[in-house]
Amino acid sequence: MAAPRELSRVEVGAAVREYVDVLALRVAMGALAASSAAAYVRDVEEFARLVGPSVVLDDVESGDVELAVVRIANAPDARFSRQRKIGADGEDVPGRGLHARARWLASVRGLFRWAQQVGYVRADPMEFVAGVRVPSRAKGARLGLSVEEAVALRESPGAVPRGGAGGVRADQRLALRDEVILRLLTETGPRVSEICAANADDVRLGAGGGWVLHIRRGKGGKARDVPLSDALVAVLGAYRERERPVAPAGDPAEERADALRALVVTVRGRRMSARDVQRMVRRHVALMPAGLRQSVTPHGLRHTAATVLLRQAGADVGTVADILGHGDVSTTSVYLDPSSVAAAEALGRSPLAR
Repeated sequence: MAAPRELSRVEVGAAVREYVDVLALRVAMGALAASSAAAYVRDVEEFARLVGPSVVLDDVESGDVELAVVRIANAPDARFSRQRKIGADGEDVPGRGLHARARWLASVRGLFRWAQQVGYVRADPMEFVAGVRVPSRAKGARLGLSVEEAVALRESPGAVPRGGAGGVRADQRLALRDEVILRLLTETGPRVSEICAANADDVRLGAGGGWVLHIRRGKGGKARDVPLSDALVAVLGAYRERERPVAPAGDPAEERADALRALVVTVRGRRMSARDVQRMVRRHVALMPAGLRQSVTPHGLRHTAATVLLRQAGADVGTVADILGHGDVSTTSVYLDPSSVAAAEALGRSPLAR
């Protein structure tokens, strides 16, 4: 049995810097997604600023961590340093919600688990830190759009008037780009981060001869091919030929080169962010008929794709898990929300009920 490590009285700032290097190593080894590591780094660096980088890590107590949580409750989320967080009504949201605080605590817990393993703390103070109670989703809250609603939403870009109230200027024609993104989200449901990170040459012919979007690094660092419909490929081709803007000549060479590689770009020709996609979806939802409007998010459209593939296209759970990039089919099973409508449809398809 290995002897317990001797305690090292390391300052918080030094411990955090070392932990950041550990996270980078995990990313390099494929054990951690780069996006997850970036979130952990933001959180633990903020933790160091709040408790004091020169404080010895072993001297930090649970009360210090809980006080830090109180302080971040009204602080801006570091994920939105350039583009502010928006709420369900499309307006800017001050401070941080319960989910953001819970994520921050999880990052700090990871820091202390590692610190205890390497002998920087004798006892983990996080064991005595009260958790953030995140409300569970109401039953049915994960349900996406119906097929009719999804079709109406993805066709809305072509119906947006040019100019005038609620329209777009003649030099801001984004209908084809928006339709590409909405089709991607509702047909095969890639993550928004995967769409934003995709390059134009990631659209290629797959092993089966059909067109696919190659996701170079999805969640967990896993690559996969997302199938594309002929209709989507046609709209994408039209977007490239007729609508895709070019980044301003004054942009830094590296940013301009990245924008030229991107699959979809902003009206200024720069690679889109997740926030750009979220705002685009909200804009088109607002233009839908009143009877079809609801709180629709890009993740809700991913849910729509999964639900339609499972229930109406007849795909099995394993196939849909591959399309969505789920490592475990149990994750995909959340899209099989029980409902009386689904049960009735299943009975109607049964050959024994005829």
